[in-house]
Amino acid sequence: MPSGDQLQVWYPVDKTAVKGMSTYTYQIKSWVPASLADNPALASLPDTVPTSSYLDAPISHDTSTSGDTSHAFPVVIFAHGYGSYPEQSSFLTDHLATWGFVAAAPDEQTTDLASVISGSSAPGSNDAAAALGETLSFLKTQDATSGGRLDHLLDFSKVGAVGHSLGGGATITLAGNPMIKTYAALAPVPGTPPTGHKPGLVMYGSSDMIVAPASVQKTYASLPTPKRLIVIKDAGHNVFDDICTIHSGSQRLVVFLKASAGSPGGFGALATLATDGCFPPDVDPVNAFPLIDQAVTAQMRDGLGIDSPSAGFVPGIGTAFPGVSASYSSTT
Repeated sequence: MPSGDQLQVWYPVDKTAVKGMSTYTYQIKSWVPASLADNPALASLPDTVPTSSYLDAPISHDTSTSGDTSHAFPVVIFAHGYGSYPEQSSFLTDHLATWGFVAAAPDEQTTDLASVISGSSAPGSNDAAAALGETLSFLKTQDATSGGRLDHLLDFSKVGAVGHSLGGGATITLAGNPMIKTYAALAPVPGTPPTGHKPGLVMYGSSDMIVAPASVQKTYASLPTPKRLIVIKDAGHNVFDDICTIHSGSQRLVVFLKASAGSPGGFGALATLATDGCFPPDVDPVNAFPLIDQAVTAQMRDGLGIDSPSAGFVPGIGTAFPGVSASYSSTT
C-alpha cells in the first residue's frame, strides 16, 4: 500500500481451481525483520502454521456463496492486535472467505510483531484505524483496476470490520466511517464509538489477563445499539488468534515463550502477551474457534443485510460447540 504497509487478502476460490494444490502454510518469522530472523533465539522456535487457504489461487467469480444480490463479494477489513501480524487469526479469515467474503488485513507497522520485537513500537488505536482506512481506499483502487485480481468483484455497499485487542479498539473507531456497515470487536481495547445506530458484536474471554473483562464491559456499554455480546467462559486473550496452537511436533511455541514472559525488553513483553489463554485451566482455543467463526460470520452477514437478524444467533449458541461454553446477550 502507499504507506508501505503490507496487505494480506483472503478471497473465495473454486474447488476445481485448487484441485491438486497444497494448502498454504505461513511462517511467523516472515513478519520479523530480516535483521532479527536469524537470531538463534528465534531460529529454534516453532513458527509454521498450516491453514485451509491456497497461496495465489485464482479468485472465484461465483458470488453465490456471499448471498450478495449485486453479484460481487462483500468486504471485511481485519485489524491485528498489538505485537501481532495480519495472518494472526487465519482460522477466522479462512472461514470468512469460504462464506463469500474478501477479507483484507494490513500489517500496521507501528504496532506489529516486528516493531515490538525491535523495540520501536508506538501503540495507538488511531494509527491502526488509519491503516484500516487506507486498506479500504487501496481495495477500491484494486477493484477499479481492469485486469487485476479483484477487478470489479468487490461490493463496497457491504463492508464490515473485525479486529482483535488493539485492532479491536481500532475496529470500533473505524466503525464511525460511513462505509463500515457492521463490526466485530474481539477482546478490544477502548476505541471511539461510532455515533448513531451501528450494528456491532463484542466478544471476550472471561479469563483475559491482557484486556480486563471489566474494561471490555465498559467499552461495550459505550457502544450504540443494536449490539451483541458473547463472553467465552474460561478463555484468555489469545482465544481469538492462532498463537496458542502453533507447534512443531510436540513442541509448542507458547511453551518457549512462557519462559521469557515478564523479562525486560520487547520480547519479554511480547511473550507475556502471547501466552495468555494458552494453558489450562483456560479453555483450549481450538474448541472455541467454531463458535468465533460462526458468531463473527453471522454478525457480518446480518449487519450487511445478507441474512435475517436471527440467523446464526440462536439462543443456544453458547453451548452449541463441544468443549466450550459462552453467554450471549443482545440489545436492540
